[in-house]
Amino acid sequence: MDAHLFRRFCEDLTPLLTGARVEKIQEPADGLLALMVYSGGRKRQLCLRFGRKEPFCFITSQRISVGRAPSAPIMRLRKYAAGRRIVACVARWSERCLWLLLGGGAEAPQLPSLPQSGQADAGAEQSPRLTWLLLDLREGPSLRFLTEDESPEDEQAVWPEPAQLADALNNWRQWPVLTPALRRTLACLEEPERWALLEDLRVGGGDVFCYGPCAPDSGNASAPAMPRPVLAISAWPLPPEQQKALQGKDADAPPVAEYCGPDALNLTELAGQDMVLARLALDQAREAAQPLDRRARKLAKLLEKLREEENRLGRMMACQADALALQAGLWRWPADFRAASVTVEEGPHGPAREIPLDLRYSVREQMARLFHSARRGQRGMEHLAVRRAALEDEMASLRQARPGIWPGSLLGATASAADEAASTGRAAGSGMAATLPKNVQMFISSDGFVLLRGRDSKGNLAARKLAAPHDIWLHAENGPGSHVIIRRAHGGQEVPPRTLDEAGALAACKSWQRDAARARIQYAEVRHVKPMRNAPAGTVRIDKSLPSREVSVDLALEETLLPR
Repeated sequence: MDAHLFRRFCEDLTPLLTGARVEKIQEPADGLLALMVYSGGRKRQLCLRFGRKEPFCFITSQRISVGRAPSAPIMRLRKYAAGRRIVACVARWSERCLWLLLGGGAEAPQLPSLPQSGQADAGAEQSPRLTWLLLDLREGPSLRFLTEDESPEDEQAVWPEPAQLADALNNWRQWPVLTPALRRTLACLEEPERWALLEDLRVGGGDVFCYGPCAPDSGNASAPAMPRPVLAISAWPLPPEQQKALQGKDADAPPVAEYCGPDALNLTELAGQDMVLARLALDQAREAAQPLDRRARKLAKLLEKLREEENRLGRMMACQADALALQAGLWRWPADFRAASVTVEEGPHGPAREIPLDLRYSVREQMARLFHSARRGQRGMEHLAVRRAALEDEMASLRQARPGIWPGSLLGATASAADEAASTGRAAGSGMAATLPKNVQMFISSDGFVLLRGRDSKGNLAARKLAAPHDIWLHAENGPGSHVIIRRAHGGQEVPPRTLDEAGALAACKSWQRDAARARIQYAEVRHVKPMRNAPAGTVRIDKSLPSREVSVDLALEETLLPR
């Protein structure tokens, strides 16, 4: 996230955060902070991906699953920041730092201060310290306990004049507003366009620009669609050279489309879903698939050795024809006849040919040795077939766990980012199946999503307990039936229509509409599904529903989607 985009983001974020209460502080992954705030009757998560490589910050109403114990720094942040209100926000945008002043809650520790020159009494009464939560895009979150004099102030940036621009670009370290991304853009512009861009950035405000692949039906210029996934986001329009660079080296990649709008919070949220959360899901999928990768590489080596052994055993079995040829012409030679080779005539054993022999053995002994070698090869091939079948079955299960890779590099890069994102469910499901309760069934959709279905009322309750708040819950309308859960990696992950239909069919197959041709299925996020008090087990109320769908009831789908 460039400093100018961060400035634009903070301009819209400050009114939202001022007066908000910090509810939770979580760490979904290394280098990712999720700060849940309550403001205006809504809960939102301020997500900060910090580090020196591709830091980003956005706020979303979607909840991100954590699934890990908090680290010691997070526990310290919770001690001094959780449950407190944000009194003020100070954005040091050129440093990409957002300072949040916290009011109430735990007392700031009284830190000793060094006496300054001219101070009469080092033990004089200390000024009260304020608790600041610093969100640094490079270094991450931290707590600062500062006096009022030490507290940060709003930044007053210094911009170069048009006459100073050339010299400022050569000495850019003295001008913090000339960020690396801005310098790359200025290098592609003519001099008047440079001045105009700097003036727009100095004034502030304006639109935010998002870039992504063109949709196939994006011919309507009057109503341009938001390109997804978002490949880049900027506080200014990127020149054509930089837009073309976003396509990468793939010649078949679709052209890049531009979308702009004044809602910086919404656009950064969409960019965060694609550039942060989606990549996090891919990283988690790769990490979960590492044992599969190692086993697949080992299986590949074992299968290669089996092929070499099959070739050797095949040569041993080929000795059968030579032994039969010697047996057919055995009457021609004395019992102790020895020779370097003999010629056999054409027959059922093959064409006429010369068979090389070993002078250490007679023809009769050589024939017996060839028969023995052929029998050994036949027995070895039978054992080898059993071993090969077992290895191929195991390899097939790995293909089921990581689809979209075969043939190609062994469990390496997938055919596309969409295939690998879909394989998240299968990678996670392969390890989940053994730990599920007996009254919960697991299925794998054609797109790789993990589907959970309760076998009975207690199983329905157990399936909901295993679900994250952003997972999708579904049930057959207007009658009893099983609950089905569609697991998602994060709240912004889109579920393909095929998976929605398959999950709906699974719900219909174990409901009062089992014998119908089509069934109406209701959908909702798990966080909006609440159990009803003093009601039978499995009875729920839905506070907010998603659009319902009519699906085909296919009983064979239960067997098809079972994990293998």
